[in-house]
Amino acid sequence: METKTSWRRILRMSLAVPLAGTIGSFWTQIEAASVNQQQSLSAETISARQRFFGLDNVDPKTGAVRANRVILSWTGVSSFVAAFRGHVVLLDAYIVRDGGASVGIWPSIQYIGSTPEELAAVKPELILFGHSHFDHMGDLPTVVRANPDALVVGTAEQCMDIEEEVTDVSFHCLSIFEANADLGTVAEFPRHLLPGVGITAVKQPHSSGPADPEADPPFPWAVEGCRTFPGLAFDQFPVGDDEPLAWDAETFGPPSGVISIMWQIRVGHFALAWQDTAGPITGACQRRGEVGCETVPEAFASLPETDVRLASIVVAGRSVLAEHNEALAPKLFLPIHHDACGYFAKKDLEEFVASLPEDQRPMMWFLSDPGDYLRPIVFDPRAKAWRDGARPHWSWDQPDDFDR
Repeated sequence: METKTSWRRILRMSLAVPLAGTIGSFWTQIEAASVNQQQSLSAETISARQRFFGLDNVDPKTGAVRANRVILSWTGVSSFVAAFRGHVVLLDAYIVRDGGASVGIWPSIQYIGSTPEELAAVKPELILFGHSHFDHMGDLPTVVRANPDALVVGTAEQCMDIEEEVTDVSFHCLSIFEANADLGTVAEFPRHLLPGVGITAVKQPHSSGPADPEADPPFPWAVEGCRTFPGLAFDQFPVGDDEPLAWDAETFGPPSGVISIMWQIRVGHFALAWQDTAGPITGACQRRGEVGCETVPEAFASLPETDVRLASIVVAGRSVLAEHNEALAPKLFLPIHHDACGYFAKKDLEEFVASLPEDQRPMMWFLSDPGDYLRPIVFDPRAKAWRDGARPHWSWDQPDDFDR
């Protein structure tokens, strides 16, 4: 049963209201729509939310997600099903698989054991573009068709691509950046887009290979052994002929593919930065004709302090990890995009992070496929660790500092 007050209808109303104006009644309608949606969730949605967020974090009767925690569930590559103050948000939209690209990086969808339809069934309120390559947004058309009232947010180019792809349902894609915006441009969401959640977007560069791979080697990725060693991902889960195809996988994604956004999402004292790709931002950083890469560190520095950074570690040289880490100064770092067989990168990554200056060195939680797929990562935004300005030395003997 659909609620009569749709997000799409509310957003159309919002276009006639200046963002700086008094819009309290507008946001009251948004909150009411959220409540109505929770009250009308289907058994399919409740089951999907329990699958991604865990049984302990989802009300079995209403499907409401625990509101006093930030919860993330990795669906492969750089994609997450997330919940902030109980609001379900997709960070990219993809269930990891080859998707029809035939690149030999990801095995069958059976490796993760989910489907695009299960992803769509979580009924997100908000879907954020990181960038639109097929391995990031390949399931966005499926999700949008199943959830036309969800708000999609990206650049003008990204919105144009999804609007041209999905023409059989009416939905809304909000352009947070105008077309051809410079790198380093910062955009703030309306303060109450999601009640109790602050969101900032920074346009950033997509990853690119290092100028000198010997001096600045990338971390291991798409390792041949993952495809050839007995018992590993491709041996156990070979790509089949019936794999669900991803949006524009044949061309690696729609035209806006390399346009990239870094998102910082805040709840109380807690701030999470998500980068589904990361490119050079210092020195001779310009790539692909984009302008402004050298302004990105300043843009990052203008944000509230980042506590947790989820960021891609692949393709670019290792210096890029150091550049972004210095600019964002997270307390905790979770590497992403290194699957399948991401454990091939673990030793090199641990050694590199350990080599960072002590006052810039984050704690690292290494995500390893397939065991960490669909495994809820839970943070308490009220935890003491996020309120302290110092960079504590955590251990697993101190779980109350940050949850896990």
